[in-house]
Amino acid sequence: MTKPLNWKRHIGVALAFVAIFWLGDALLDATLMRREPLWEQIHDPNLYEIGMRTFYAALLGIFFASLSIVCERGRKVETALRHSDDLSQIFLDSSRDAICVVRTDDYTIANCNGVFLANFALTEEEALGASLADLVARQGLADQIMSLISECACNGTPLNCEICYRAEDGRNRYEDISVHPIGELEQGGRRVLFVARDITVRRTAQERLEESEARYRAIFEDTGTAMAIILPDGTLQMVNRGFEAVTGLSRAELEGKRVWTEFVGRCDSDGIAALEESVLPGAPRRSFEVRFCGKDGVRTMAGNWSVIEGTEQSVLSLVDISAHKEVEEALRESRATLAVAQRIARLGNWDWDLGSDTLTWSDEMYRIYDVDPATFVPTHELVLQAVHPEDREQVIRAVNDAIYNRRAYHKDYRIVLANGSTRTLSARAEVTYDALGRPLHMVGTAQDITWRIEAEQALRNSEEKFSKAFHASPDSIVITRAEDGTYIDVNEAFQEITGYSREEVIGRTSTELMLWADSDARMVMLKLLNEHGHVRNLDVRFRVKSGEIRELLWSADVIEYQGEACLIAISRDVTDQRQMERELLESDARLYMKHEELKNVFHQMEGIRREWEEIMDCISDLFILADQFGKIRRFNRAVETFTGMAHRDIVGRDCLAFLEEHGLKEHLESPGTELLHKPTGKWFVAKRHAFPAEIDGSAREVVIINDTTTIGRRERGAQPLKDVPAQDQPAGSQSVVTLKA
Repeated sequence: MTKPLNWKRHIGVALAFVAIFWLGDALLDATLMRREPLWEQIHDPNLYEIGMRTFYAALLGIFFASLSIVCERGRKVETALRHSDDLSQIFLDSSRDAICVVRTDDYTIANCNGVFLANFALTEEEALGASLADLVARQGLADQIMSLISECACNGTPLNCEICYRAEDGRNRYEDISVHPIGELEQGGRRVLFVARDITVRRTAQERLEESEARYRAIFEDTGTAMAIILPDGTLQMVNRGFEAVTGLSRAELEGKRVWTEFVGRCDSDGIAALEESVLPGAPRRSFEVRFCGKDGVRTMAGNWSVIEGTEQSVLSLVDISAHKEVEEALRESRATLAVAQRIARLGNWDWDLGSDTLTWSDEMYRIYDVDPATFVPTHELVLQAVHPEDREQVIRAVNDAIYNRRAYHKDYRIVLANGSTRTLSARAEVTYDALGRPLHMVGTAQDITWRIEAEQALRNSEEKFSKAFHASPDSIVITRAEDGTYIDVNEAFQEITGYSREEVIGRTSTELMLWADSDARMVMLKLLNEHGHVRNLDVRFRVKSGEIRELLWSADVIEYQGEACLIAISRDVTDQRQMERELLESDARLYMKHEELKNVFHQMEGIRREWEEIMDCISDLFILADQFGKIRRFNRAVETFTGMAHRDIVGRDCLAFLEEHGLKEHLESPGTELLHKPTGKWFVAKRHAFPAEIDGSAREVVIINDTTTIGRRERGAQPLKDVPAQDQPAGSQSVVTLKA
């Protein structure tokens, strides 16, 4: 920054020179010119001489002041030039670039910095005055660099270029060369500033970056998965061939035009259901499974989401796992089927590692032993402890024989559960050995056969119960051979219903006994039996031994009895029941006729009610019907007209309070008396009629109010029209009020 001129000093110099010139001129006039002495010139001056002397002194002062200003400015310029040279030298010495100043007349070096000297292995004395062309010729770049310097010197414009050459260590060296003109060509003193910046590291990093980009681009394209780069709003910025393949769209149709969520169907339960904002707005968590809608339909994809560090972009990769999912589903179904099968069969499997003495159970084994898999750790010792004390010795002996004597392991034994109950197991196992014959594993199954033991006992009990039920049943039960219909056994009820003894029936058929009164019913029974394997509640008629026809409700099932297919038939005598049903149907018919008659009477009464209501609406008198609680139940249209109220606002209100509200209290207190209704200026007569009490003691009342204004019966005072005594209203009575307007 240039300092301002010191005007005070320059003005002082000018005044000093004015005073010196004035006094010197006066002394010259007094001494050399022999004019008035100096003292007289001061006390008795000649105005003309004083003016001329002062004018010339002022001119001289201005001249010397200008000369002082020019000298000061020259000193400042020299100082600025020295400062600039110092700064330039500091810049040259501190710069990391190789810099030199080249003369354009002979292309020799006028100045350079230490980096330039180090690059060319020169001293400052060797470099100054050396030819730049000779120096760059060592690198084989003389033509390229010298032509650049010549063009810059001729055109006066800065130029730059990038060069590459092989350094002494054999590596490629990259430099950014820039040349800048210094001075003006017309003055014959132009020079060129030569700057060489080492960009080897940058270019190497750039090449590595390009190589990395190419490598990752190849990975991005040929990774075998569908990949895309996603913008913050979900737009597809870049996709690979895999993404094109799964969507069936080209890059031109996808990049920058589609949002990736357009292809998303349903997500897994812990995936991106509602597209939760966990990484970026609209982005799912890092790993998820998604249903992807593409050209091949809906596929299950395993997705991975990763944010590109330092950017707002994210990378989405999708792998088709539909086949894997199908295999997993098949495996799950297989395991589930195995678990269901084991649960149904009550069959569990186990694996005893003899080397580590560890025992592995399937889920069904835990259910068989009634223990919790989360807390119980199975061991061979615990299994032996659970074996019933009476069977434990036999189990231990069988296990040892299987392991050491290679005998087959097949044993039924009992176990005692923690709750004290007993179960019977049927166990089978095999032992595997290594090449040296040492036992490795004992793998086997254990089936809970408690149900089978219980079923066998239950079967024995059932056979006993069936025999008792067969003979004690009040219904007829017979067992016949399915092949030919021969009776094998009959119970006592069959003998009682048919009149045949057991000896007369066994070994014969129903056809031989002529039991079927209707042959068609027998054919229907056989057809149903062939189609469904059973018959339920079929109405048949049997001819008993006495010749009487009995109605039976017949059911039958195919069973296995004594090793052959048989038919068990159960029939119930419903002859009396059918007779009662026929009588009941006749009674229902008569009841239906009565119902129709009552329905007709009801319709007639309903018509009469509607006619009565229409007639009441046409009457100008006001009719009100009140129930036993004094609440308004019914009224005609004249009441709505008189009060100006809607039907819903009147129904259910207290009758007396309603009439009092409309100024009719005095009329009710004086029934049969013509009184003036002040709000309307009309004359009304109120009449009250009580209905007879109902069976339950409740009573209703009708109040009728007539408008007598137009009749002309106006008399002074209140005179009764008719001796209608006021009816006392007992509690719980109903009232009807009729007003004639």
